[in-house]
Formats: sequence, structure tokens, C-alpha cells
Amino acid sequence: MGLRFKFNLVLLAVFLAGFGVAGYISNDLLQRQARERVLGEARLVMEAALAIRGYTVGQVRPHLIERMDGGFLPQTIPAYAATETLAELHKKYPDYDYKEATLNPTNPRNRAADWEADLVNVFRNRADNREISGQRDTPTGPTLYIAHPIRIETPACLSCHGTPAAAPPGMLKVYGTANGFGWKLQEVIGAQVVSVPMSVPLENAGQAF
Repeated sequence: MGLRFKFNLVLLAVFLAGFGVAGYISNDLLQRQARERVLGEARLVMEAALAIRGYTVGQVRPHLIERMDGGFLPQTIPAYAATETLAELHKKYPDYDYKEATLNPTNPRNRAADWEADLVNVFRNRADNREISGQRDTPTGPTLYIAHPIRIETPACLSCHGTPAAAPPGMLKVYGTANGFGWKLQEVIGAQVVSVPMSVPLENAGQAF
């Protein structure tokens, strides 16, 4: 075996090692970029939900309250407004899912699933935690999620969720007296959860790799 052949073998080994390292780094970078892209889209949906909540409290609720005459309109509730609006978005973009996951909800559709309840409990145990993000496997593939805590920050919320006796009769007629009561000021009662599938971004990352 000549010196030239040995030298070529060394160069080939170095090249293959470098190619492997470069491939690993490139693939990891593309996967990270795909995750950050999905995370950015999820945060955009979350900001839309927060904007709808704020608009409902500031501009919709004051006008509807004057027309309620002691009754109850769910359209005055910011959580209801955000959920209904983003449900319309979900019809056109089914990949984007939004939920106000609550441990003891007034509306049964908002009841937290087991994995969502775990997120709520993390927020309840760590008051300084303002966002949780992660990835979970679903029947349709990996899904990235972000969650923000739902905290009772104003006493006005307790007028509907303190005790059934103090709640609007119209609300009791719609939702009953079994759920959504006993909330306390500054208590974390749920989490806003946005879920976005990662299948398409990961596929694009694979093609780019």
C-alpha cells in the first residue's frame, strides 16, 4: 500500500467525518428553524386571542351590558368571544387549535383534558411562570403547543363565578349551578392553549436537508 493511497484514505476519512458532522449540524439547524416557525405561528394565534379578549372587555361588553336588563349574554364574556372567533378561524385553518382549558369550567366544552390539566397545575404551582411550550405526539403527528395561565385578576369575575346565588339567573339557566363556581381572586383556574401541528414544517425541513 503506497503512501499516496494511504494519504487518500486519510483524506477520505476526514471528508466523510466532516460531511457527517456538517449533515448533523445542518439537520439540527433546520429542525430548530421549523420548530421556531411553528412556535411563532402559535404565538401569533395566542396574541389574536388576547386581542379579542381585550376588545370584548373594552368595546363590546360595555354596550351589551346596557341591553341585558338583568339577563345574560355569553357574548359579553371575553373567553367566549375568543373561543368563538378562533373557532371560525379553525374552520378555514383546521391545523390551528385554540382552547381555554379550565379545571372547573362553566361551559363543559372548556374542560381541560388530562395533559392540559397538567399545564394548569404547573401554572398554579409556579406563579412566576407566564408561558409553557412543548411538543406532544397526536394521532396526526407531532404537535407543538404554547400555554398561558388564566388567572382571576379582577373581583368582577367573581360576580359570576363566586357562588351560584350571586350569579346572573340567565347564566344559571344556560349553564346550570354545578360547575364554574368557587373561583378565588388571583387563582389560576385554567390555561389558554394554542396547538399547531409540526408535520408540514418538519417535512419541509427534511426536503431542505
